[in-house]
Amino acid sequence: MLSAIYLKNRFFYALGVAVVLFLLAYSYPALMWLAKLYLVLVFVILVIDWLMLFRTRQSIQLSRSLPAKLGLSDPSTIQYSIQNQSATTIDCELIDELPFQLQLRDFRLDFRINAGEEKIIPYEIRPVNRGRYEFGQLHAFISTPLISFLDRKISIEAGESVAVIPSVDQMKQYELQVFSKTASLSGIRKIRRIGENDEFEHIRAYTQGDHIKSINWKATSRKNQLMINQYQDSRSQMVYCVIDKGRSMKMPFHDLTLLDYAINSCLAVSNIILKKYDKVGLVSFAEKVDTRIPASAKKYQLQKIAESLYHQTTAFKESNFEMLYYTIRKFISRRSVILFITNFEHESDLDRSLSYLRAINKSHLLVVISFINSELEETAGLTCQATSDIYFKTIAEKMAIDKEKIMQKLNANQIQTILTKPEDLSLQVINKYLEIKAKRMS
Repeated sequence: MLSAIYLKNRFFYALGVAVVLFLLAYSYPALMWLAKLYLVLVFVILVIDWLMLFRTRQSIQLSRSLPAKLGLSDPSTIQYSIQNQSATTIDCELIDELPFQLQLRDFRLDFRINAGEEKIIPYEIRPVNRGRYEFGQLHAFISTPLISFLDRKISIEAGESVAVIPSVDQMKQYELQVFSKTASLSGIRKIRRIGENDEFEHIRAYTQGDHIKSINWKATSRKNQLMINQYQDSRSQMVYCVIDKGRSMKMPFHDLTLLDYAINSCLAVSNIILKKYDKVGLVSFAEKVDTRIPASAKKYQLQKIAESLYHQTTAFKESNFEMLYYTIRKFISRRSVILFITNFEHESDLDRSLSYLRAINKSHLLVVISFINSELEETAGLTCQATSDIYFKTIAEKMAIDKEKIMQKLNANQIQTILTKPEDLSLQVINKYLEIKAKRMS
């Protein structure tokens, strides 16, 4: 019982007043009776506060509600429920043992709850690391509003473990954008389709506006009405998402590493690829290739890719492009579209790997996706107010020019490129895939 009681600052302030009265009583003896009366009154109030708090011992109910899974970088809501079944209004300070990944060391919720009332308190979090998030005990420090000399601690065992997975919400959001009639308003580019659809789907009745070249005369004679052949886009195109997990992908932007942006993007574009009836696969590598999922359009392919992406981690070594080339040569036999997400910071990085990228591009359609350093862009636009600002701005501009040179060198070798800000990665990759499909570039 005593271990659950905590004296509040208000009690010590009251004792401080008593000490001052006793000190004054040495000079003014007439104050001694007032000091003693005041001290007795403080302890009487303390006992009353104690009794009021422990009268509510079995009347306070706490709980925490969590989503089954959390999405990487997605805002998620924790709901706290506290029910006051006593006949006394109380003040409550709620403290939760949140996972260390959230880095919320000063979490505290203060509120007042009336007698017989139940409060539902939402709290929004944004996880920026994949993995298991361990939630610990839930603590409430309750006190009476009028007296508030004491806090009584109530703790419940509310330990829970929740997985933070690649963002499913973003994946669904991009799916809606791609297949909606207002896709262009959300940044999805509508590419004019070159040629006609070339894969037979079914025969249907002619409607005004159909091309007369598609009329099926045999079916027309049988049905005694105009029938046409319905065609669709070519299906079963193979698309591979290749993720570089080298040390350059550890760079953080807006709390997420480049690898995390790549993981969310791969999940989003994989879903679009499957919705477009193509096959999708996954390869990830650093000093060695550690993930190889063959391209497929089977029912559980997206779940398989999502589970694999969940376990990806950044290596702190140079990426082995030679190993990547030999793996792709052996693992991917049919010509495919390869969406390769990496991050070249210097021309020398590209020069060491260019021969392997050119070799991959001979057998497949390679798209190299690299990142704009948005923080360097801000520095390059800096207004110089000191000599040091000139140096910072010059270096930032030079690095931005180097990025452009890297992309130009890749384009000169007939390798397609995307240079994008990390937060725009998913949108740019989806647009590129839709462009490749529309223009039949594979």
